[in-house]
Amino acid sequence: MTPSVIAASIAVALIVNGGASAQGTAATGLSPSPNPIVLVDLTGKTVARPLNETIMLVSIGSGIVAPALIRPIYDSDGRTASGLATWQAGGSVLFTSSDCTAGAHVYGLSYSGMRAAAQLQTRAGIMLYVGAVGNPSTVAIHSILYETGCAALTVQQNGLFPVVAIVNLNTAYPPPLAFQ
Repeated sequence: MTPSVIAASIAVALIVNGGASAQGTAATGLSPSPNPIVLVDLTGKTVARPLNETIMLVSIGSGIVAPALIRPIYDSDGRTASGLATWQAGGSVLFTSSDCTAGAHVYGLSYSGMRAAAQLQTRAGIMLYVGAVGNPSTVAIHSILYETGCAALTVQQNGLFPVVAIVNLNTAYPPPLAFQ
């Protein structure tokens, strides 16, 4: 075959299939969903958009989007409930005060472009502590809030971001949670 015949054959194939850069899903029998997948709470309110199966991107106002973690709901036999999730907890928050009341800071996350955040189970519910955007800093820490309570200590800690927002996830977005 001559180069011109090959080029003409390629051009005809591209025209028939919709062009070189157009990769339609119709060829595979799939079509894009007209509605994006979202996480909804007990009331049916849209809570977040998923980044992956456990990290949700929650819009908490004033242009702040923060990562929040979810986990499956389990029954009494330890089996997961179908299509249901709840907020995950297990983090810690560092404070500049000696009684865990002022100067909250959180560690950064290893996901590009995502705010620093921590989720902590308290008596009031699962709290999401959202860090500021910017570079981490070294801070004199005088207490750490764990799920078991506040522990006083004195240490210089680096890699921290000041907390700019705190949201009670259980109150703002009551579980069970589900994808729609």
